[in-house]
Amino acid sequence: MNSIARTMTVIAASMLFSAVPILADEGNMGSMESQVPQAQEGTRDECLLVAMNCGKDVDSIQERIDRLNAEIGRGTDVYTPEELKKLQDQVNDYNKQFELIIENGGG
Repeated sequence: MNSIARTMTVIAASMLFSAVPILADEGNMGSMESQVPQAQEGTRDECLLVAMNCGKDVDSIQERIDRLNAEIGRGTDVYTPEELKKLQDQVNDYNKQFELIIENGGG
């Protein structure tokens, strides 16, 4: 009987630990940060720059290129020259990926 109680306790604890990430993610569902794009004046798009605060953003390659170009267009008012170069390097990488997809018939 004692081993059954221990087993049930371990199972219950493991179920609780596995539910914690799900509950944590549900807490962000109503957050304004994840629903409003960061195109506000003077703010950086951290998701594009350093893959932070991305929420559940999923872009196609074309959408990502467009977002990057829009951020680059904001210029040095928002980004440092190093950050602009980093964004431009990402645009170049995505353009190469897009060309490879087109060449291999994947698009």
